Amino acid sequence: MIGAHAWLSDPLPMRRVLLTTHKFFPQHRAGTEVLTLKVAQDLQKRGYEVLVVTANPPDLDARHPSQTLTSDYVFEGVPVHVVEESLRLSGYDFAHEFVHTAIGEHFQKLLSDFKPDLVHIFHCQNLSASIIDVSVKAKIPVVFSATDFWFVCPVVQLKRPDGALCRGPAALATNCLTCYTPQLFPPAEQIKEAIEKKYKSVSETLKKAPLLAKLAYNTAQLAYVSSKLPSAVTATVKRPDALKVRLNQVQKIMVPTQLMADIFCENGINAGLIQHVPFGLDTAPLLPFQKNYDEPTFLATQNRPLKIGFIGTIFEHKGVDVLVKAFQALPPQTPAELTIYGDMKQFPDYASSIEKLVENSPQARNRIKFAGTFPNQELGGKLQNIDILVVPSRWYENTPLVIQSALTTRTPVVATDLGGMSELIHHNENGLLFPLNDHHALAREFLRLIEEPALLPTLMRNIKDERTMQEMVDEIEAVYNSLSLSQWSTKAATDACKAASE
Repeated sequence: MIGAHAWLSDPLPMRRVLLTTHKFFPQHRAGTEVLTLKVAQDLQKRGYEVLVVTANPPDLDARHPSQTLTSDYVFEGVPVHVVEESLRLSGYDFAHEFVHTAIGEHFQKLLSDFKPDLVHIFHCQNLSASIIDVSVKAKIPVVFSATDFWFVCPVVQLKRPDGALCRGPAALATNCLTCYTPQLFPPAEQIKEAIEKKYKSVSETLKKAPLLAKLAYNTAQLAYVSSKLPSAVTATVKRPDALKVRLNQVQKIMVPTQLMADIFCENGINAGLIQHVPFGLDTAPLLPFQKNYDEPTFLATQNRPLKIGFIGTIFEHKGVDVLVKAFQALPPQTPAELTIYGDMKQFPDYASSIEKLVENSPQARNRIKFAGTFPNQELGGKLQNIDILVVPSRWYENTPLVIQSALTTRTPVVATDLGGMSELIHHNENGLLFPLNDHHALAREFLRLIEEPALLPTLMRNIKDERTMQEMVDEIEAVYNSLSLSQWSTKAATDACKAASE
């Protein structure tokens, strides 16, 4: 029989992992959701039992919660538990964005039921950092894979309303008070809708007097803001320290870029917790669509236009308008065409502005196509059918998975010279870079690709093999296994001791 404490020198691996993210499939399909799903599936292949805990917020209007508090389902083999809007918005105040006691209590029950050996956070937004509090209290180790800047920036993107980039909260969050706090209050139109719904007779009367109605609704909005402003300011000021304290309690912070490590350290996060773990990609579905740069498939030999593509969210921070303006700035007879893939209904106001921008350019609109969305399994084929992918984002980004996907198919990328994008794309090597918001510079890069026949194949030839999801999870698993037994849950250590004693 093995000695009762022999397991101390030969710890058993963690085998039950709870993963969290702010949103998840099938309603939400952005990069963090993809990353969480793929890591969960790879862990399952390695014998782990996993559970994804997430929320289900609407993309725009969060005033209409569902009737259920939570829900459960399985997506592509991964069990998912959802905190629905009724629970998230119950008794909501502004501080709930980062510390939500009710969600913390619910998460504590999940920990008790699922009994994870470890909590792996990919995002806390919509769940709040209370999930860290209860995990620490339960003595369950927590690791964090950073996918954006939510812990530092309440608007996530470190981008101010005027487009200026930011490195985090100033003393007493004074810059956040002018950037984030105003976003906490609904516009007059939403106040109007609420009044009309609650006081139908009053709204009918006001309809007969438009000027009086406008004054009444504006006054109602002012009264609402005045009553809520003190708590909004208090929450904004408290947020940076509250999240700094909680993030510094996790056992490891995995970051994909040096930029993210720098910003975390600048904002008080313990550098000793931070480890560089670049994102990986499920490359297998993309490899059949790799372009062979040795074959004569380029513009000079095919006498065809340059095929430019965008794949992503149609929203302001992704810079789709910068791309359209750059395309419109090309000389009228330039042999080029632009295909934009993305959901035009997700953020309809911005999408409508892009459509109007296209319509106002007769010489270019026939060469710009809105192609909608497509199943993820079709990504390789879409990339194979374009010459370059453009990522004109206005914020630091992190490691956009669409860039890694493009590079896997040997599709060069033209991206903003900023943040995680410029850590992946090296100018004149595996792609091209242009200054933030400079659509004229972007147009010049398009012209280079047309006027310099050797440039496109050279960029393709310089693209290296992308890091795989398996390589990423190898490093994640090493992080799991590096955690000391004193950081395990009590149950995990007790079970290991029992197993070793039998």
